[in-house]
Amino acid sequence: MMKLRVSLLGVSAGAVLMLAAGGANADGYRRGGPVYSSPWNWTGFYIGGHAGYAWSDVTWDNVSLTGEPVSNDASGFIGGGQVGYNWQFGQVVLGIEGTYSGAALSEDARSTVAPATVTYSTDVNNIGTVTGRLGFAADKFLIYAKGGWATATVDVSGRNTGLPDAFSVSDRRNGWTVGGGLEYMATRNLSVGLEYSYIDLGSSNYAGVTAAALPFTITNVDTQIHSVTARLNYRFYRDEPFPLK
Repeated sequence: MMKLRVSLLGVSAGAVLMLAAGGANADGYRRGGPVYSSPWNWTGFYIGGHAGYAWSDVTWDNVSLTGEPVSNDASGFIGGGQVGYNWQFGQVVLGIEGTYSGAALSEDARSTVAPATVTYSTDVNNIGTVTGRLGFAADKFLIYAKGGWATATVDVSGRNTGLPDAFSVSDRRNGWTVGGGLEYMATRNLSVGLEYSYIDLGSSNYAGVTAAALPFTITNVDTQIHSVTARLNYRFYRDEPFPLK
């Protein structure tokens, strides 16, 4: 199912970019060379913030304490900041961007083979990305796809209130991200947008000892994150007249 979601995302992003490119060729170029011009230009440095909704898909293949798989899907608020730079060439916009987001994607799963006092949980937070961006501009509008590196803190834990006993493991996980969005230049310096991101942090194995000295292993903790965020950017331009020519 996850591979299908990623494949559909890739097809959708490709279709969007092909449509944008077709529009650019139809409206902004004529035989003999480019003639596109616009009073709006996306070249420059920007800084801003984002906020929205995120959800995680987390599965453990097995936890040795109770010998069972675990599902820890969660959802909640995500918010943070971004900084980046764009270069515009005709209607093509290239960019690089870094983001940092705070989130509290946490869910408890009650054991299905042990007493009701046994629960397992996964917390995903402190999410960062560095991505390249490719977009097409149509005056005040920019549609783009992105992809690059992603990282997040993943906390894996369990507790048995009946003993009592507990364990917790914290891990900085690295992976990749893809996504896309639409941005609108509301004023010379302010732009607003909407963006979807998918992050895959791969899978990891964990081992340790609980507070009651019980050894444990957890195999293949597989972690993915989705988010939809609204964005606001403040844009800085060079000291030449606006629009850039």
